[in-house]
Amino acid sequence: MNNIQIKNEIQNPDNNTVRIVFGVTFATGTSISEGAVTITKADWLDMTGRQKLEKVANQVSADMLSTVK
Repeated sequence: MNNIQIKNEIQNPDNNTVRIVFGVTFATGTSISEGAVTITKADWLDMTGRQKLEKVANQVSADMLSTVK
């Protein structure tokens, strides 16, 4: 089972965004110790914890698949 942990949520008041800092451990043992996804503050305020995890998971999946040629 894959495990995603949100480590921090950093607000940037200069441009109304929030960086969701995360770590991922895949079922195979491979891990990403730290990554980040940036979203708008408005989106962040409307998201539940589960929605934030899904946003991170979807972004990681999309980015990983885009590297496969």
